[in-house]
Order: sequence, then structure tokens, then C-alpha cells
Amino acid sequence: MTALDIPATSKESLGSDLGTMRLIFLIVAAAAPMAAVLGVVPVAFAFGNGAGLPLTFLVTAGILGLFAVGYSAMSREIVSAGGFYTYIARGLGAAPALGAAFLAIVSYLAFACGVIGYFGFFGQLALAEVFGIDVHWIVTAGFSILFCACLGYRQIDFSSRLVALLLIVEFVLLTALALAIVVDLGLDAFPVAALNPALMLDGAPGIALMLCFTCFIGIEAAALYSEEAQAPEHSIGRATMGAIVLVVAFYFFITWVTIGAVGMDIGAVSREQLADLYFNLSSTYLGGLATKMVIVFLATSMLATGLAVHNVAARYLLSLGRQECLPGFLARVHPRHRSPHLASLTVTAISVAATLIFLTTGLDPLLGFGAVGVGLGTIGIIALQALTSLAVIGYFHRRGRSRLWATIIAPLLAFAGLSLATGLAVVNFDLLAGYETALMRALPVLLLLTLVAGFGYGRWLRAYRPHAWEAVSRELSA
Repeated sequence: MTALDIPATSKESLGSDLGTMRLIFLIVAAAAPMAAVLGVVPVAFAFGNGAGLPLTFLVTAGILGLFAVGYSAMSREIVSAGGFYTYIARGLGAAPALGAAFLAIVSYLAFACGVIGYFGFFGQLALAEVFGIDVHWIVTAGFSILFCACLGYRQIDFSSRLVALLLIVEFVLLTALALAIVVDLGLDAFPVAALNPALMLDGAPGIALMLCFTCFIGIEAAALYSEEAQAPEHSIGRATMGAIVLVVAFYFFITWVTIGAVGMDIGAVSREQLADLYFNLSSTYLGGLATKMVIVFLATSMLATGLAVHNVAARYLLSLGRQECLPGFLARVHPRHRSPHLASLTVTAISVAATLIFLTTGLDPLLGFGAVGVGLGTIGIIALQALTSLAVIGYFHRRGRSRLWATIIAPLLAFAGLSLATGLAVVNFDLLAGYETALMRALPVLLLLTLVAGFGYGRWLRAYRPHAWEAVSRELSA
């Protein structure tokens, strides 16, 4: 038993009620399948590789599946709310882990704030289009913050039940649309021509791959719930792989049927319709009432995502508080809810501050706040996945327990694929964020600076506060 395994006798422990299925719901919620299909998929069709998108989703899932092999091997040995940076500490050392910790905090907070912008926009749209209520986006954004604050304060079991309900509705609505297309078109809904691997190289395959990765953000979060999971040495790996399989099957089915409904010129059609692509399909195949339901549950999809990412960010703060890298109060666990309540409130405070600051800019909440925040978070999270793949190799090598496939080959292949995806996301960040400017293209440099700052902080501790460094090092890389 090591310090990071957090025995209940030495640290306040979180609740432990999550089974594999609830873990899957939590991590799939962060991927926001409805928001991904309605918001990201049309852009990938339009500016990526068109009809090659379904197979590109399979390639993306393959890379993430390789990542999950090593990730699962680590999860069977390490139980901690520290997620990525705990694994990086065990495999690469304490100083790189502090860099990763800083990067993780900034990435998930940026993602959480971006989701607030998205919900502010889509919540406002739902109220106007469905209920005829016209409000400023700050009203719906404020509701999102309050919603996440209240549920993030409570035990994770309650959040998981609500997220499961919202996810079920999302899947039902989008599956109903796909099935309506299949019923109307029959086998023509599944064009064999779309399964030609050469199509993946059409248009801009790099952009398509980058956008596909954004649709999977969140599948890596299972390890953060280790302390709250039942039999985490088994459930974490199963939940991660299960989430990948579930999400890719859904995306592949939906995009393939969409090509069947629209035609092999899906790229040109998507460039004309963009965000209206699936609303138009819903109106055609399901009718106006169903389309209104889609608009409403698109908003709730963002709400579920916001809650999932809020919980992830809070657990990173909790873990860093335990390591005394951040103020110790963040490590406090609520005596009744067994939740990281003070870390959750800290995420809420940061979210409020970021939202109010953005409000003063007068920019569009969807692009100026939502896409920029989610885009930055996406790049940081993919980079953390790549570093974690290297850490898997280092961890098992240092202990003389390397296994050729699970801890060497699969992590190496995952590192190569994830590094490529990170590079593509950086190069195309202006597209991801919606602003094609030199400043926007340079914004990902902030993530690199964050990583360097965390690493530098570790080196500073080692040089000028050796006693503190020894304590942190023992905690992180024991």
C-alpha cells in the first residue's frame, strides 16, 4: 500500500458506490454524444473528409483502445483520485507529474468553462425555439453553474443517476432518428461505398481525425473515480473500454446512416447546412415535435457534460490538495456526502469568475467562450493521454514486470497516435475554436507554458525547499 492508494485510516476517503455501468454513464456523459453528433459531426463532414468520417471514427477508437490497454493495466495497480498525473508520477517521476497536474487542472477547468458557454447558447436557443421565452445567455449559463455546483457538492452516486437518465434520452432520440431513416430508405441507408478506406484520405483527413478525438473526450476519466468505484482494479478498465466501444458504435452507426440519407456528397451538403444538418433531418424523418425535443435535449446534453467535467476537475483539485501542491482545504471530504465539496466549490468559483469576465467582452458565447474553452481543454487532455501512455511503459519497466503487448507495444502505438492527434489539434485550433486569427492559433502555447510551469515548480521545490520536495516526491512517485 502506497501513499497514493489513500487508505481510509490516513486520508478522508470518498464514497464507494459506483459500479461499472454507472462509471460508463459518467464518462460517456463527458463525451456528450448528442452535442458531438449535432455540433461536431457536421463540421467534420464539411471541413474534414466527408464520407470518410465513419471509418475515421473507427481509427480514432482504435487509437484510444490501444491507450485503454495500458491505462487499464495501471488502474489495476493504482487506486487514486489523481488520474493522469498519478500515473505519470509512477512512470516518469514527480517533476513531470507536477507539470501534468498543472496541465490537467487548466485543461479540465477550461473545458468546464467552455461547456458553460455552450449551455448558455443552446439553453437560450431551447427556451426561445421551444417555449417562446427570450432570455440573455448569461441566465442559462448561470443556471448551468448552479446546477453543477449543487450536484457536484453531493455524493457522486446522485449525479451518476441523473446523468444516466439524460444519456438514455439522448441515445433514444438520436437512435430514433437513425431508425426512421433506415425504415424509410431500407438498405440504402447503409451505403457500401462509404466503407471504402480510400475515402478517409479525401479532403482534410487531419481535421477529421482531430474532430473525431474531440467526440471522445471524457473516456479517460474513469480512474478519477477509483475511490468511489466498486472493485476499481476491475471496473476502471472495463468502464473505459466499454465506454469506447459504446461511443464508437453509436458514432459509426449515426454517421453511416446520415450519409445514406444525404448522399455521398455529404461534405458539400454539410458545408451548406452545418449546424442545421441534423435539425433538418429530424424535421424530415421525425417531424416538428421531435425536432423540438432534440433542441431541448441538446441543451441537457451540455448540462450532463458540464456536470461530468465539473466532477473531474474537482477530483484533480482534491488530489493536489492531498499532495499539498495546492491548499490543503481542497482535500477535505464532506462528512455526510463523502464528496470533495470544497474542491467542487472552488471549481464553481472559478467558473463564475471566468463567465463574468467573458460577459464583459461582448463576444458570442458559442464561439468566443464555448469553443475556445472546450478546444483548449481538448488539446490538453489528448496530450495528457499521450504522456500517460509513456508512463505505462516506464512504470512496468521500472518494476521489471513489462508485458510485450499490454505495457510496451499498445502504449507505444497509442503514444504515436495521440501525439499525432495533439499536433493536428494545435495546428487546426483556429478551426476547432471558430476564430481563424494568429492570436487564436497561438493560444495553445498557454498549455505548453502550464506544463513547463508545473515542471519548473517541481524543480524549484527540489532546489529551495528540499523537505517539501521529499514529501511531495514520496507521495507522488512511491
